[in-house]
Amino acid sequence: MSAPPPLPKDYQRYAEDVPSSGNRPPSREDLDNYFDHQLPAPHRLSGHYLSPSGSPRGSMESFRGSASPQPAFGGAGPRYLSPLAASAATETEGAGLRHSNYSEMSMIGLNSTPGLQRKSTWLQKETQLKRKNHRLFIITCSTITLLIILGVTLGVVFGTRNSKGASTNDVSNGNNTNINTATAGVVEQGSDPSQFTKDPKLKQSFYGVAYTMMDALYPDCNEGLPSVIEDMQILSQLTTRIRLYGSDCNQTQLVLEAIKQTKVDLKVYAAIYVVVDDDTAYERQKASLKNAIETYGVDHLEGITVGNEFMLNYMTQYGGSSATPDGTIGLRASALLKAKITDTRQMLSDLGHPNVPVGCADAGSYFNNDLLGAIDFGLSNIHAWFAHTTAADAASWTNTFFQDTNVAPAALLANRPTMVIAETGWPTQSNGTAESNSGAGTGGEASVANLQTFLDSFICQANTARTPYFMFEYTDVPWKDIRYGGVEGFWGMFDKDKRLKTSLTLPDCTHQ
Repeated sequence: MSAPPPLPKDYQRYAEDVPSSGNRPPSREDLDNYFDHQLPAPHRLSGHYLSPSGSPRGSMESFRGSASPQPAFGGAGPRYLSPLAASAATETEGAGLRHSNYSEMSMIGLNSTPGLQRKSTWLQKETQLKRKNHRLFIITCSTITLLIILGVTLGVVFGTRNSKGASTNDVSNGNNTNINTATAGVVEQGSDPSQFTKDPKLKQSFYGVAYTMMDALYPDCNEGLPSVIEDMQILSQLTTRIRLYGSDCNQTQLVLEAIKQTKVDLKVYAAIYVVVDDDTAYERQKASLKNAIETYGVDHLEGITVGNEFMLNYMTQYGGSSATPDGTIGLRASALLKAKITDTRQMLSDLGHPNVPVGCADAGSYFNNDLLGAIDFGLSNIHAWFAHTTAADAASWTNTFFQDTNVAPAALLANRPTMVIAETGWPTQSNGTAESNSGAGTGGEASVANLQTFLDSFICQANTARTPYFMFEYTDVPWKDIRYGGVEGFWGMFDKDKRLKTSLTLPDCTHQ
């Protein structure tokens, strides 16, 4: 044990001022008389215990993991209590003190007869303060204990609920401080995302719906999990499958986590958006998709789409309008895309999921046999709007084009890839009058009325014919309007606030 601390300065001054009575320590009466005119702060003559670090924090840390400190009264070892502090002890504590270094001290006022007791105002205040501090210590410790128990309980509950990247920041690029944690407030729900109120205006009539996130345009990855949860709640009332366009900004993780929390019946065509002459974008998205599969598995994945309109973009960039899918530039484009499809398949195989279908999406007339022979499925974007048709003729035109241009050629190949309409629909407005009509004149306007015409003439008929398709699209997307203009931002059945467009009635029929 270390040496006792030096005597306080006040005690040293007292030794100089007051004559000693042999080897006897000064009595309390002597001390009271000395300090009547200059009362010290109570702690100046109190015993103390500090951790090795010398700090109260260190003391608490040592206390939790080691033996308790030396008790103030009783037991072996030198005592660090002044006579004044000792005099506040109980009779039992005083008995222990009589066996300490202070056994020869005067016990006046401690165990003497009542008539000889001298009352000290300072001592009474000290005693009251000690009792008060003792009560505060007990209350504080009890409160801290309760808070710790509450914290552990909440940690277990929310840690379990939000396992595997369930928190908004973990799933939504937690380093980005611009993550949008708001929702549109269009779905009534409580604390459990799987318990939400269904909208009677919505019908699960669509084979599939194309889904574009509002705020996940790399590098501006601001989409939050609450918004995606709301999207899955709405989409699950329209369809049982959705298609994505890329894996940047944790899009796949967000969707799969939202499906997990909402417990809805949705399958997903995940995707890697392949950028012309930018292998970094491909590798980045492949890594993100790999992480999503490692985290969530493949139970909700219906396929992986590698590339969306890559053939169109490459041929336009390197050959202009004269390039054809079976020409030199077209074959070069398909070779580049095939290499990435093969690489994605290898990644799936390495993860233990070699049977997940892998395909690509492109403009309907830009597939060639070289590409079709390397995929499990082809998603074909087919828009009657760009063929200058009217809304009344759009459904029949779409079906004829799909059967003749995509289904028939694929059926002749040995691998017989499944062909699916990846995008089809009708815009409801334009940001300029020059693009407000398909070019067909009357009946070719971008309007909600013409979208209604397309829905009424295509959806249930395609379901009956077992023609697979993805309705384009879920909501209007403001960033498309900003980037591309014209009708590009206004293909949604819902507006940008996720509300079904005014006067629009969804078809009511079953799908495969």
